[in-house]
Amino acid sequence: MIPLPRSATVFGPGVTVVCIVLLVVLAANLRSVRRPGLRQFGHDAPLVSVLVPARDEADTIGACVAALAAQDYPNLEVIVLDDNSTDDTAGIVGGCDDPRVQLMVGAPLPAGWTGKNWACDQLATRAKGDILCFVDADTVLAPSAVSGAVGELEDRDVGLVTLLVASGQRSAAGSVLLPMVTFGLLGLFPAWLMNHRDRSPLGLALGPFIMVTRAAYTGVGGHAAHRGDVVDDVALCRSVKTAGLGVHLGNGTDLVRTRWYPTTAGIWSGFSKNAFGALGHSITLATLTLVVGVVVLFLPFARVGAGLWFGDVPGEAIVQVGLLLTARTVTSVAGRDPLWSVPTHPLAVAFWVAALAWSVMLYAVGRDVEWRGRSVAIRHGE
Repeated sequence: MIPLPRSATVFGPGVTVVCIVLLVVLAANLRSVRRPGLRQFGHDAPLVSVLVPARDEADTIGACVAALAAQDYPNLEVIVLDDNSTDDTAGIVGGCDDPRVQLMVGAPLPAGWTGKNWACDQLATRAKGDILCFVDADTVLAPSAVSGAVGELEDRDVGLVTLLVASGQRSAAGSVLLPMVTFGLLGLFPAWLMNHRDRSPLGLALGPFIMVTRAAYTGVGGHAAHRGDVVDDVALCRSVKTAGLGVHLGNGTDLVRTRWYPTTAGIWSGFSKNAFGALGHSITLATLTLVVGVVVLFLPFARVGAGLWFGDVPGEAIVQVGLLLTARTVTSVAGRDPLWSVPTHPLAVAFWVAALAWSVMLYAVGRDVEWRGRSVAIRHGE
């Protein structure tokens, strides 16, 4: 083995500085991405339309709807769109005896639309509320979730609120891989800048829970403005942000729990489908993210491992690993992720770097992907 020069900036002080910057970004984000406070509303509260697109969700839709019916917010309607399911999704929703819960049968998917965008557009058209709350069918809300989000919407005077969510029903693979979502949002993404009210395109939302005023939604064209966009949640958020209407990311890990993807293959498919789109299909941002992922987030662990094997562990690499594991522990606590998975962090980093690289490749070659029984065009309209 040829030893790496200890003075090499890429492996030495440079990486250490970036690790420290990561902790600074994390601290700033933790001050901004706060848990919504408890709020109580009277019956004169604005009507909230909770909108749930559902396609083949028989395993999860019952718990989702039951949690929505148990919300403490006093003025809401719940509309579930059955998007041509082949299972008993519609029957389960139809069996709910709460008059606030409505079942809507989705129309066939038109050309040029992704399935979720089309479902959300139909739901928004049917909704009567002044506030629209989009919730994924595999998501379960705590009773105060809607009230808390409405409070954030009003107190911060913004057009859109989205919440960091907890991952539920994890497999072992999910426990290792999914905490990188929270790590990325709090440790790498400048959420504190996103939460500032300006017209920058810096915006990111999480699809399991997005609350938006009807005025903001219609003002930016809703889902119809991005009908073919695979990353619908990010596209909607950035539209609201660039319109100057304000967006806010809060920590809803005690309020919102979603299953995400139950298998390793599902995690790979879902996030490789979305990863490049979440970066705005920017080669510059993707390249920077890949470099940071490999050089900063992974190589310090590789250097320590190689050093242990060959009997010469670089002290700077130990410092870097300590800084990274400190950041990961903090984000795991904030995201309610299992602490036992913290030592597996380099495995998760390697997985996500590979997923992003694959996502870029899918876009570059214009390859469609299969998602929920449909072919989805990654490069729609190009």
